[in-house]
Amino acid sequence: MRAIGLTVLLLLCAACGGVARASAALYHATVPVAGTTSVARNQAIVQAAAAVLVRLSGNPQVMALPDVAAALSNAPSLVNDYRYAQGSAGALMLEVGFDPQALLGLARQLALPIWPAPRPPVLAEISFNGQPLAAATAAPLLAAGAARGIEFVLPQAGAPAATALRAADPTALDALARQYRTGLALIGNITPGGGSWTLVMGAASKTWQAPPGSMADMLAAAGNASADRLLARFAAAPGAASGVPEHLWVGHLRSAEDYAALMALLRRDPRIRAALPMQASGNSLMLTLRLDAPLTTVAADLAASGHLVNAAAQPGADVTLDWVR
Repeated sequence: MRAIGLTVLLLLCAACGGVARASAALYHATVPVAGTTSVARNQAIVQAAAAVLVRLSGNPQVMALPDVAAALSNAPSLVNDYRYAQGSAGALMLEVGFDPQALLGLARQLALPIWPAPRPPVLAEISFNGQPLAAATAAPLLAAGAARGIEFVLPQAGAPAATALRAADPTALDALARQYRTGLALIGNITPGGGSWTLVMGAASKTWQAPPGSMADMLAAAGNASADRLLARFAAAPGAASGVPEHLWVGHLRSAEDYAALMALLRRDPRIRAALPMQASGNSLMLTLRLDAPLTTVAADLAASGHLVNAAAQPGADVTLDWVR
């Protein structure tokens, strides 16, 4: 092995600044506003900030948590941009875009569990009476996901088989990561008697049954149920820093851009207090991590991101993953 070059390290650090610009839609909200005065606007901005925190945390009661309401009195200072718009029936609305890093800093200061952007998409393989669901019919699922900050995508030709994904078949999960840049999939079968759903999250899954209803209602309910489970799994709160370093080996890094994307992915996770590149060998990198959670748990969640897959063990590494381009 050799020490990783200074040039690559500088590229890694420079790329981290791009994280704040990613997935800005997650940090936008549109709320009613009483008027165009600064008082009315600031009140609406507080409501918009609360809506974004609900989306990031998955907790609809976030404003009732200790110190949150008081902290959001400073929400106008977190705004990147805003504009007035006409809503339905002519209601005046305020569209607010927040600075992602500032809002995430506030959430972490309040110790709120959050799932920041960019979030991986969720492949939705859904059938009705055993036949694939038409794309136009899936609109309620897509809309429910978008409202919660979840992007559902529909399968294209050559998508991994639903049965293989449900069984966490390694080949199917690898294909999911390579074709759709995700480790997440929603497998559903709708019948007149209700719906059967499985949410695949890497090698883990959650299964539930849903009562019958209209197609639109069942799809919207599945979107919200999936969002609840995803946020429960991936929203993480900062905790006490661990004093024990863990070692992560990542292979198949073929360019400086791959290194930079890996480091940005690691530094977005609030459970990762530090991610330090230590040594490189060929297209592989050994990192030392300081974590607020077990490395096996963090690694499983990283694999669900669609950018990393499990790989053969390497000497000196606690966990080994391969990067997916």
